[in-house]
Amino acid sequence: MDSQFYRFAQSAKSASRCPISRGDQRTSVAGLTLIECLVAIVVIGISVAAVTPALVLTVATRVQSQQAEQALNLAQTEIDQVRLVVERGNDGYAASTPLTTPIADIRTVPSPVNFVASTTSVDQAQLVDVDGDGSDDFAIQTFRNAGYTPSGTTDPIAFDMGVRVYSIQSQDNLGSLESTQADIGLTSGTGQRRNKPLAVLYTTIVRGEADSSLCGYVEFIDSTASTSLSCS
Repeated sequence: MDSQFYRFAQSAKSASRCPISRGDQRTSVAGLTLIECLVAIVVIGISVAAVTPALVLTVATRVQSQQAEQALNLAQTEIDQVRLVVERGNDGYAASTPLTTPIADIRTVPSPVNFVASTTSVDQAQLVDVDGDGSDDFAIQTFRNAGYTPSGTTDPIAFDMGVRVYSIQSQDNLGSLESTQADIGLTSGTGQRRNKPLAVLYTTIVRGEADSSLCGYVEFIDSTASTSLSCS
């Protein structure tokens, strides 16, 4: 009996040492198949293609709006500077104002045919570097008509003035530029700033401190108008 128990114990001990076969176990590996990768690439490509036009439209429109705002500030600054010179009334201030043109309606002044560092004629626009990086950003065309000059003086007491500010990108179209203001709206490129001014301002400059300012202004508006003022 003891010998049988001993043999049984030995058999159990030997069995416990036998390796367990793992040949029929399955190992699962997580990952993407080639088809799944291709589908993901296609989905991403479609999403990018759908979003890109909107991004281009947003960026281009924002750039155009910023340039139009800068152009308007330049035009207003130019008018303010001339108005200040006129109000001071120093002798010979007409020489500091924009060039005189015989055209009665300044809105019909032709667009510039050349961008230069310093203007010498009404068909030129002066280059301006706004951000000081050494590259010109805009070109300003400034002009006025002869206005009204009282007898015995050399400086006009009232005149019409116009300012047009062109983007430097319009330099490629010199000779075919237009004088009407560009439409500032949605754009996916350069919009109309390649051939039209970004800002256009027209105004009347009157010297208000002179004795004959009011009479001169009336004369400037309509020399045939009747008035109760004691204007000589």
